[in-house]
Amino acid sequence: MRGSAASPGCARALLAAILLSNGAALSAQVSDEFLEAFSAELDADEPALELKKGGPVTHVEAAIVINAPSSAIWGVLVACDVAPEYVPNVVDCQSIEVLNDGAAELFIQTVKAALWVTFEHVFRMDYEPHARIIISRVSGPIRRLEATWELVPRADRSVLLTYSLAVDPGIPIPRWFVRQTLKRDLPKVLEAVRQRSMAPAAQAREVR
Repeated sequence: MRGSAASPGCARALLAAILLSNGAALSAQVSDEFLEAFSAELDADEPALELKKGGPVTHVEAAIVINAPSSAIWGVLVACDVAPEYVPNVVDCQSIEVLNDGAAELFIQTVKAALWVTFEHVFRMDYEPHARIIISRVSGPIRRLEATWELVPRADRSVLLTYSLAVDPGIPIPRWFVRQTLKRDLPKVLEAVRQRSMAPAAQAREVR
């Protein structure tokens, strides 16, 4: 990608990569304060989302309740190859190496920045099966990307899926545009994960 400023298409493409990818060696989790503040939305089966500014870094907390087994949700989250079906601007995502007897994996993802421009980035997924996914940025244009997916079983047998993110895209994108795009697109991704997890095929599939 060339030029001193990012086009809207390029910016959205970077944010699409952020939405699908997760984070880098991060132990942070969605806060109890966030879950309490958005309890009404979650109880109403609506996605919850909060964005905060912190200099060049945008912080996000998000969550959704899914009436499906943790194993089905897990199967959707780790299926990087089908992400282009529901994550905007993601063209391809493929595993390139399995590490530590399956406890981690390297992926390469291709993202469409404009009609004729794509970029690739490589990330590592570390697995705590059916509980947490942590992803480390390996290479690519995103300067900082730290996040966690966490699956929390609830008493009614549903699962609270949470997502925490700290991101600095590393290119000259207005921070208001980063927040606006995340606010618009992240709930759609969460809803897509829920619908896919609740599909009979997902619940019948064998996963890690």
